[in-house]
Amino acid sequence: MTKLPEHVPTDRMGVLLAAYQYELGSCFRCPRKGTQVTRVGEITSDEGETPLYACRECVQELLTMHERSMERMDTRPRIVQLPRAPRGAEAN
Repeated sequence: MTKLPEHVPTDRMGVLLAAYQYELGSCFRCPRKGTQVTRVGEITSDEGETPLYACRECVQELLTMHERSMERMDTRPRIVQLPRAPRGAEAN
């Protein structure tokens, strides 16, 4: 069987979305469950840390919100995506 070539995004948003590592899970922003999600942050308190996972659609919305807020700033901060441990590895 011939393997079809994978679509490689060339637009800025597509490249940003493709940079994340996705796994199956639930999105913290919308009711989607059992969909592809990526870790986008965490809530930290004295009791510990709760990871936040978002689906592709919500990641795109968050990136768009970020881009709009950056347009209003005089200087753009350097954005670095830090590697994250896969879900479940936090307890190790």
